[in-house]
Amino acid sequence: MDLPIIEWYEMLLRLGFATAMGFVIGFERERHNQPAGLRTHIIVCVGSALMMIVSYDLGRLGHNTDPTRIAAQVVSGIGFLGAGAILRFGTSIRGLTTAACLWTIAGVGLAAGAGLYLPAAAATLIVFFTITLFDKLEKIIVTGKYIKRVIVVAKDKTGIIGRVEDVLQKFNIEIKQIGINMILVDNKVQVSAVVKIPDNINMDALDKAVSAIDGVEQFEVD
Repeated sequence: MDLPIIEWYEMLLRLGFATAMGFVIGFERERHNQPAGLRTHIIVCVGSALMMIVSYDLGRLGHNTDPTRIAAQVVSGIGFLGAGAILRFGTSIRGLTTAACLWTIAGVGLAAGAGLYLPAAAATLIVFFTITLFDKLEKIIVTGKYIKRVIVVAKDKTGIIGRVEDVLQKFNIEIKQIGINMILVDNKVQVSAVVKIPDNINMDALDKAVSAIDGVEQFEVD
């Protein structure tokens, strides 16, 4: 059976749709300072859509190409990019959600490239609400702990971030998200982390422990 031709405007529509879906997830990741943000998600989604269009068109032209082969390679190949989004901070692992988002957005791009707009849009909305609403729901249902943001400003010394994390873990504080900004003018580093703090914690003792770290100049919990 001959495959129908994809008109040029339909190709542009599919690529544009993939761009929009990548933007939705990428914007949320960018807002939380994740290693793979807006641009990465858009590029992955559009690239996947393009590969799907090319694979389909080659099959239509009779080049003995199975359209599913390129799609399978995208699904397996995106794992290398997702692995780059996973970071290790001491004993903690960050970026698993972002890596999963990259893997899923590649699937969304393939669906968009195949013209499956409804499944692509549905998957995007499911992922978006999962990583936004479920995070808020988790904060509500978790008992005995509450969510706070910790900000530490310190001199840029080797191992300073690890020492701060070690102190937080000694107080049974779970780090949910962490961002690091370099203050080039003053040769300092700012660590901003979203954490779960036990409700029975001694905040004065925590303040003294973090402030006692060599190089730490500012410590805030809000």
